[in-house]
Amino acid sequence: MSIQLHKFPDGAPDGVLARFTAPVTHMCFNKQGTMILAGSSDFMIKLVVVEDRSSRVFYGHQAPILSVALDPLEEYIASSSCDGTVRIWTIADQVSEMSWNILPKCNDITFSKTLCRISWKPGSGEFVAVPIEKEVRLYARDTWELVQTLTDDQIKEVVSIAAFSPCGNFLAAACIDGLMLVWSINSSKCIERQKHEKGFTVCNLVWNPKGNNELAYTDVQGQVGTLEDVIPNDCQPQSAAVGAASDLFADDDEDFMLTAAAQAAAGDGDDSNDDMDFSAQKKRLQALLHDDDSMDTAAADGFTNLPGAVEELAVPAARLPPQTALQSAFQPGSTPELSHRFMVWNSVGVVRAYNTEEENSIDIEFHDTATHHAMHISNHLELTLADISAEAVLLAGEGDSTDTESTTAASKLVCMHFSSWDSNKEWTVAMPTGEVIKAACLGIGWASVVTDHCNVRVFTIGGLQREVFSIPGPVVSMAAHSDQLMIVYHSGAGVPGDQCLGVTLIHLNKRKTMILDGTRLPVSPRTKLTWLGFSAEGTPMTLDSGGVVRMLNKSFSNVWCQVANLKSHTKGKSDNYWVVGVTENPSHIRCILCKGKAYPATLPQPIVTLLPFELPLCEMSTEKGVLEEQYWKSKLLSGHFGFWKSLGLEFDENEQLAAINTQQEALIKLFALSCRADREFRAEEICDSFMSTEQAMQLAIKYASRMKHMSLANRLNELARKKMEQESEDEEEREEPEEDFRVALEAGHNHSSTEWSSSSGKAEPGKQTSNWGDNEDDDENIEEDDQETVESPLLTVNTKKVDTPARFLLSSGGTKNPFKIASQPSPKKNASKGASVFDSIQKPTLKESVWKGASSLDQKRHQIRKKKNSSQTTLTANMKRQTENTENSEGKQQDAVTKRITGLSLWQQEHKEEHEAEHPEMDEAEIIKFGIQTYRKLPENERNEWNTRASISQAPDAAAAANAEDVDKKRKRDTTNDDIAEESADGTQKKKKPLSTNANTRLSNFVFKKQ
Repeated sequence: MSIQLHKFPDGAPDGVLARFTAPVTHMCFNKQGTMILAGSSDFMIKLVVVEDRSSRVFYGHQAPILSVALDPLEEYIASSSCDGTVRIWTIADQVSEMSWNILPKCNDITFSKTLCRISWKPGSGEFVAVPIEKEVRLYARDTWELVQTLTDDQIKEVVSIAAFSPCGNFLAAACIDGLMLVWSINSSKCIERQKHEKGFTVCNLVWNPKGNNELAYTDVQGQVGTLEDVIPNDCQPQSAAVGAASDLFADDDEDFMLTAAAQAAAGDGDDSNDDMDFSAQKKRLQALLHDDDSMDTAAADGFTNLPGAVEELAVPAARLPPQTALQSAFQPGSTPELSHRFMVWNSVGVVRAYNTEEENSIDIEFHDTATHHAMHISNHLELTLADISAEAVLLAGEGDSTDTESTTAASKLVCMHFSSWDSNKEWTVAMPTGEVIKAACLGIGWASVVTDHCNVRVFTIGGLQREVFSIPGPVVSMAAHSDQLMIVYHSGAGVPGDQCLGVTLIHLNKRKTMILDGTRLPVSPRTKLTWLGFSAEGTPMTLDSGGVVRMLNKSFSNVWCQVANLKSHTKGKSDNYWVVGVTENPSHIRCILCKGKAYPATLPQPIVTLLPFELPLCEMSTEKGVLEEQYWKSKLLSGHFGFWKSLGLEFDENEQLAAINTQQEALIKLFALSCRADREFRAEEICDSFMSTEQAMQLAIKYASRMKHMSLANRLNELARKKMEQESEDEEEREEPEEDFRVALEAGHNHSSTEWSSSSGKAEPGKQTSNWGDNEDDDENIEEDDQETVESPLLTVNTKKVDTPARFLLSSGGTKNPFKIASQPSPKKNASKGASVFDSIQKPTLKESVWKGASSLDQKRHQIRKKKNSSQTTLTANMKRQTENTENSEGKQQDAVTKRITGLSLWQQEHKEEHEAEHPEMDEAEIIKFGIQTYRKLPENERNEWNTRASISQAPDAAAAANAEDVDKKRKRDTTNDDIAEESADGTQKKKKPLSTNANTRLSNFVFKKQ
């Protein structure tokens, strides 16, 4: 699993060049012997500099490496893999520039039918030869287009090896049956055929570097052999000419270059030669000069004396940056398409596929067997994509895209809806002709696929077609959770080495809300997206090949935030973590460690590892950095509570309170740390910008005072006061009632009240109906309501007026809108206490309604007359007032008797003095609020003890309340409904108080009080 360097010719060891986590499968040196390129079974390729042992690693293959080849110009490398691909990589960017999916796939090199030994044309690297099936293909440099195919009728087996001759004019190849062939590149003819004498498979071919007429080979049995005179004599002159040119290039570089330049100049001066290709001449000259530095100077000197066309020829042309290959589509939680693979692995279950010569089947397992039992099905439809949820399994296949006429070759979607209540639990849908499914996912009650035509198709879980819409680029991946659908696609060409990805997030609910509309999806530089999904709480998450996990922060303008770096938990550079799920509460990432590879093997069963969230904050080794990370991580991972609340979902509020407590605890510790470091401004910043609870602010003020930071304590005191004022203003703004649209239409309308309006003043005398006061059943119902809501301030007998919610008041325009909802008391419209009780009573008819008897001017005159006659109050009125006061005191005593004593009130009564002494700066309302908060934090058994004590102390009061109730009922039978009104000095009539003081009588007297 390592490359050992040895000296020549004694063979003494000279150290280790590189190490791998799996056996090395192929390696090669550059021409100078300063660099070595190697590939191994851990899917990794390394380019190592021999002198300093520095290396560059190339990631991208998804199976063991078959072969590697280094470009003579050292700009590219070529590689083949068991994943079925041949790739071209740029050395500078370490990214894959071109990829051909042209080889058979397998799990290991021992099962591969071909070694696919790739070869570059020596010197210029103009062509790269790739053996494929029963032929050798030549691809052009830079464009990577197929320019030539070499084959022969005697080839019966797969061609496994290709090797260019040193001159580049001949190509040798070997088949797995031992057949060796030589082609002429110029004529594309096979000029030599040799068969291994024992028919063994040839595993390598090498040309003699000193001549073109000798070839060495090795077989799988370890035997070495040579082939002489492999080039016929009729081809020798061409070879000799090439050799002479090579000798000329080696002996007299300057003369050769001048001759070539002169020929180019002569050709350019000829007016008849209009079709001369200067770019071709330039490439040819550059190929001759690439490896000889002395040649560059001589050529440059020679070109300076030539005419303009040749001077143009000497100027190097600007090269465009290589275009990054687009990432292919993938299914989250799946592995590459090998013989044994995972089709999907998520938080619900696992789907495996087996595609061998013996069987082609799919296994479905659920983590919770209560969801459904395991299933084993045949894969006769060649299904390659899968997703699994708690109610269904979704499978899809690409079909045969080349067969556009047969319906059986169309791309199909299969859904096994095992939660269906009927007997038909499976349905299949075929895509339109020419469309191929590239991604599929399952939500709750729906399924969706994306095709190669950029169409997104949504289906119900029962098989009905829903919305069909398009995305602006080829799909990369797709995921779903509940009613959320997230799609990642290519939105353009990125900078060299990077992917330009866009993301769309849609809520497929009744409103069809668009959360993200084509925004850029961040990935680490020179990486690809490797996983896409949602956390268990429904937050979008991503993972790139650099190991960086990001989540969507919905509470901060829907930006993506890094929450973990899985590479920091690996021991080796080639180790990777394969994510299968994410949970925010508790916070951990469920993943599988893959040593020396990017994907786990199906057998044995991989072990799931839990990794924590780690925010990329600075100075994580200090106490300050740890506390900051604790606060922001808790705040970020608790953002889903607000999302749930916006959707109207139910959740445990204790979890949200626990997250808030964790944040406030971290802030208090940060505040204390700042105070100890004499960072008072930083401490004030913590309180001003982050502390959101009154309790935390009080603790900060108290701590600052104890630490003798009096100026800080004073500033925090002022800050707390401003925050309270701001909260009061915000609350008042939120409680402002909406303006009634009838106010603008008030002028010119009848100001009479209707059956839906309620008067803000007293009823007009003589117009009151008797239905409200004489109904015995209604009085009993009101009395029952009074017993249930005895603590309500609306039912206390008091002549002072209080504000009533605006929904009980009469608008200034006349009629009242019954559907208008107001949330705060109106400061301009006052109603008497107890008005809300009568909303449940049947409204009187229009004939029984009370008319307003005075305009605004009459009301002013009435107030003036009332002031003048205030001194003429009679003795009878004084006696009546004394009687009212006596009855009020009796009513208060009765309310006190019937008031329920709770454990909270009993606990507050005993600890009130202690709280006042501990917090002298608080007023009575703040002391009560602080007591309630402290009582809630008590252990449950202690609160139960206080409730028990309250129940015991309330038993005598309950008996007294029962006696008082009997007395009230007796008085009620003796009290008549005929009230005698006497006129006061100001002209108004007042109702005589009855002897009974129960709630029914008090409310009746209040309603029928005359002006």
